[in-house]
Amino acid sequence: MSEFAGVGFILKQINDKLSQYMNNELQPFGLTMTQAKFLRFLNSRKGMDTSQKDIEDYFDIAHSTVIGVLKRLEQKELVSFVDDPKDRRKKLVILLPAEQKIHEQVQRAKKRIDEQMLKGMTQDQIEALEKSLKQLHENILDLTHTNNKNGPHEI
Repeated sequence: MSEFAGVGFILKQINDKLSQYMNNELQPFGLTMTQAKFLRFLNSRKGMDTSQKDIEDYFDIAHSTVIGVLKRLEQKELVSFVDDPKDRRKKLVILLPAEQKIHEQVQRAKKRIDEQMLKGMTQDQIEALEKSLKQLHENILDLTHTNNKNGPHEI
């Protein structure tokens, strides 16, 4: 990599390759990486009510994006929407039985990718990387929060 490749560039390259590989792994299931992330999130919340807003907040993405992804998952009969009995204005998202049939296979694909990414790293290196990435994420959140309060900044 060139001497001008900064952290942001490296992270972008990693994200692009990871997305490309994950989408290829998920293709047999007819899923994209984003759809798989949504399903994983919903699986992590089994037994809890999960609204479209919960998904928006967790992934920090726009309502229209969440609706689009969920509609595609609904078309694949992996999720369904039900009215929230506590608030009729809200829709809850539930997993359907078809999702459970592919869940384990999707998890195995994710595990293969995770193992490949961390290959050759010690546990200490992995923990240090996670700590550094979390700090980087916090710093970016602070920056975007500051930018939202003070308007756009020149780069």
